[in-house]
Amino acid sequence: MQTASDRDGFSWLRPEFKRLLAILWVVGLALVYLIRCGAWVLPLQLAAIINTSMPALCVGPHFREFWTARMYDVGCVVAIVAASLGLGAMVAGRLITRRDVLGMLFALGVGLWFLAVLVLVTGAASIAKVPYTFLTLACWLLPAPRKFVGDFYVSTECTDSWAKLMLACILLAAALNLAGALAPPFEYDELEYHLGALADYQRAGRIVFLPHNFYSNMPQLAEMLYLLARTTTSDIAAKLLHWLFGLLAAAAVYGIAQRLWSKSAGLTAAALFYCTPFMQELGQTARIDLATAFFATLAFGALVLWVEEEEKRDLLWLSALGVGGAVATKWPALAVVLFPAAAGLVFRRKYRLLAGFCLVTVAMVAPWLVKNWLLTGNPVYPLLYRWFPNPHWSAGQALVFSERHAPTFGLATVGELFTLPWKYSFVEAGAVPLLLLTMPLLLLVPRAEPAARRAGWLFVGSYAGWFCFTFRPWRFLFPAFGVGAVTAAFAMEKLGRDAMVRITTRVSVGLVMAASLASLALNDLVDTSNPQRVPPQFSFVQYDLGQFTSDEFLARVGNGVLEPTLWMNEHLPADAKVLYVGEARAYYAKQLVVYSTAFDQNPLTAMSRAAKTPEELLAALQAQGITHVYVNYSELDRLRHGYDYMREANWSLIQEALDQEQIAKAVHASGRRIVYELEK
Repeated sequence: MQTASDRDGFSWLRPEFKRLLAILWVVGLALVYLIRCGAWVLPLQLAAIINTSMPALCVGPHFREFWTARMYDVGCVVAIVAASLGLGAMVAGRLITRRDVLGMLFALGVGLWFLAVLVLVTGAASIAKVPYTFLTLACWLLPAPRKFVGDFYVSTECTDSWAKLMLACILLAAALNLAGALAPPFEYDELEYHLGALADYQRAGRIVFLPHNFYSNMPQLAEMLYLLARTTTSDIAAKLLHWLFGLLAAAAVYGIAQRLWSKSAGLTAAALFYCTPFMQELGQTARIDLATAFFATLAFGALVLWVEEEEKRDLLWLSALGVGGAVATKWPALAVVLFPAAAGLVFRRKYRLLAGFCLVTVAMVAPWLVKNWLLTGNPVYPLLYRWFPNPHWSAGQALVFSERHAPTFGLATVGELFTLPWKYSFVEAGAVPLLLLTMPLLLLVPRAEPAARRAGWLFVGSYAGWFCFTFRPWRFLFPAFGVGAVTAAFAMEKLGRDAMVRITTRVSVGLVMAASLASLALNDLVDTSNPQRVPPQFSFVQYDLGQFTSDEFLARVGNGVLEPTLWMNEHLPADAKVLYVGEARAYYAKQLVVYSTAFDQNPLTAMSRAAKTPEELLAALQAQGITHVYVNYSELDRLRHGYDYMREANWSLIQEALDQEQIAKAVHASGRRIVYELEK
């Protein structure tokens, strides 16, 4: 009788055909990436740019100042990790029966949640008191955390040359990702709300409702840790924390595969997950996706191990804590993390356990639901507007938000179900087909182990949740890449018992990974203000060598998008009040700023509708204390076209007022970004 462990996806194929199919798959996809997508050029471009960059790569005048500040940032991140590990060991130590790498990460994950909640509660009273949460480091004076660490088990299993190569690739990728993480924040989302909302909290002195930035009402586990880092040292510490979340997620991938199979499989899985340009794109920012990936990987790993280790309840609750941590970082984790985990329990008919599992998840998100309830009267503001109306959100806004974030379905959707994996592996910026190259090999593994199949099904469930319940941006699926990498590593190790398959698979993966690492290095060396310029004059590496100040970096990065803000900081009076139009990246502004995100209500909309003449509009602005108006026309066009930004505003009246010198005078222009001074 054939058991479940004896079955595989293509049992009707002869072994020699499976071997041939595996070879054709990995070699074919590698050739598509290297030749058709032109990735083979990346190492050559890297060699050329290194050659041209060498004269400019020298220690600059700001080197000592830069690295002194970074040491404080590193110390802050180390303190956050130490406090979190101690808290987690105290709170969840009894649930964690095995004190290996994965066990440490479970404790750290629980501790990070506790520390974030402490920051939330403290910040609600006073932002200035937030650094006092470091008093939790005193928990190390108690025996529980020290015993937890003292019981740490280090695997003595030997690794082969391939595993050592994968470890070297991970360390190299981490160093390349770090170069950009050390630069000042400049990415759109981090300036608009991940860090932008924190800056508004600091201006207010405590965590308050921000009616102009609805993103601040999303779950903010990661942002609370950033608030602690930013308040203690600088925003670079927040970026370093997100960079570290990427490494922690890779360590979780390693821990799962190592516990299930071998150290070599763990290092392979971690490298497949971590060594991609998309990881670098996220790791160089203070976004939250890597935090979500860390918690999601812990959740999926614990769920697989729960079944593997005869359904020990401790692992199930650790999985629930991981799911709760993921959802507490961003709502899409409901679809990508909770949905497949719950589906797995339903499949095993564990309905009572499912109820407890979901309750733990809700409890992990509850602090932010309570915060929203107290500030807005709606625990999930701005969602469920019909049941929880709020004067700062309207039916029109709710409709636009729904249209932009709801999944679309139609005849083309069926094709997208299969084409999106190809697109996000080859076409999108930062795409590398490492997982597409290796994960499907599981279908060709004879007698695939149940744990590998469960990991594969969890990834499929994540993909289904992502496809059916989100508007399908690539980064929303990223939290599932860790469990996908675990599946891929098992397939590589199992099929690698055949020498021919092992050689072709490792060579193909190695070449693709080499091109990926070359892409990471290019991103660090290429000219940030003008990627076409050779030799580069302004790169991440040059900044890290102290050749530029942070203001010089910010003024030039992104084609000078932040230059008007820096100009206003220097030239406008301290008591100026600036209205931002078509721009929400007010993070670096020193003067008082009024802005709104693409979905929020900009006060200029109501003013322009109420006014009948430019003079009346000027009077309305002056009544609000507005002294200057900053209009980013390039971004305004994009927001109006893509998000219906300020769609009810009287744009003809607004522009008429700005064009009249007796009402508004242009005092600074940078491309299509113009600062106007209003008549006093």
